[in-house]
Amino acid sequence: MVAIHPVSPHITGDHGKPQTRIDSADSYGKLESIQVGRSAKVADIPAKGNGMGGRFVSDSIMWLGIFGLLGGLSNGLTIASAEDANPCPAANPQGAIFELNEENDWFAGTDRHYTQGFRMVYLGPDNVMPEWLLGAAQYFPAVGFNLDTFRVGLEMGQNLYTPTDLSRQEPIANDWPYAGWIYAGTVLQRRGLTDDERIPVLENIRLQLGMVGPAVLAGQLQNWFHSINNFPLAEGWANQLPNEPTMALKYQRAWRLASGQQGDWGVECIPQAGASLGNVETSARAGAMVRMGWHIPDDFGIEPIDSLGITDGGWSAAAIQHPWGFYFFVAAEGRAVGYSIFLDGDMFRDSPHVEREPYVGELYGGLALMLGRLEVAFTYVYLTREFVGQVSPDIYGSVSAKWRF
Repeated sequence: MVAIHPVSPHITGDHGKPQTRIDSADSYGKLESIQVGRSAKVADIPAKGNGMGGRFVSDSIMWLGIFGLLGGLSNGLTIASAEDANPCPAANPQGAIFELNEENDWFAGTDRHYTQGFRMVYLGPDNVMPEWLLGAAQYFPAVGFNLDTFRVGLEMGQNLYTPTDLSRQEPIANDWPYAGWIYAGTVLQRRGLTDDERIPVLENIRLQLGMVGPAVLAGQLQNWFHSINNFPLAEGWANQLPNEPTMALKYQRAWRLASGQQGDWGVECIPQAGASLGNVETSARAGAMVRMGWHIPDDFGIEPIDSLGITDGGWSAAAIQHPWGFYFFVAAEGRAVGYSIFLDGDMFRDSPHVEREPYVGELYGGLALMLGRLEVAFTYVYLTREFVGQVSPDIYGSVSAKWRF
């Protein structure tokens, strides 16, 4: 029988050997831790052109306003170090990270449903954040764990969705509606240890504002990419979901456990749970990842774009000692979905929709490589059927690159 024991934080002493971490009650200072309206059936929606006139202009102005709001919150910030409020900052602070992630069903040889996603993320260094967020990060309760570090960041991305048959111009009943979603968001990430000071914990709180509809220009983007690669064009974008502003509030907590550590080789289990609320998706999720490899980094693993959590980690004293490494990973997650704009249709107006499956399973796995400050990951994702009448499960691939400053 293999005994399960927690991972201790990567704190090193003389000669690069791991040291035991002993925390007093105040070793971290004074920080305190952290139905839908009926939509019309697809077949009832007449085909409409992608008009570029006054309505598009007004929707574009609204979309620019969303980005202006997020930009205003993050522009010209006065940066405050947590050391001002915390006399005992993290013993092994991590630097900033920047990640690019491309997901596409082309990697799996298909072109349907969730067909493409792109996201870029920037997370600042540990314990450095805008003054207007410092108070919230300090005093928002961290229930069940002792807060060690926190960081903030920004994300931006776009997702595309299509039915299976791209050649049909008329609305298609009983298949995934055409939809494009673009969003930008803020991230608050907090790390620490459970109350018994044994198990590392990561908490993600994310707010995403965005837009679904023709103003996103998803159809133009997809058909441009298809045209330059001699792929068939998608002919039905005139039937996509109409314009609607979106909001998504996401929360996730994860715990890192280890089993059978042997020198530089290790095996970890990372259970996680959380929920999403808003007019993009309302759901509850739970799952776990198992990873094994050589010089596993001090983070919580790979997160697909659709996850409640987001990338973490960063360059640190521990990373300097082990800049090269790799690990294989496999993860499973179950979802109870109460609403999805991409399947149920727009919340505030009639739009194409299908009958959503209330329970969805996800399985993904792959390989991550640590190449000094660069981390590259390759992932394949398998999703069970998400709507009634779906012929087969969906599979797509992902490539991500993360630079650790």
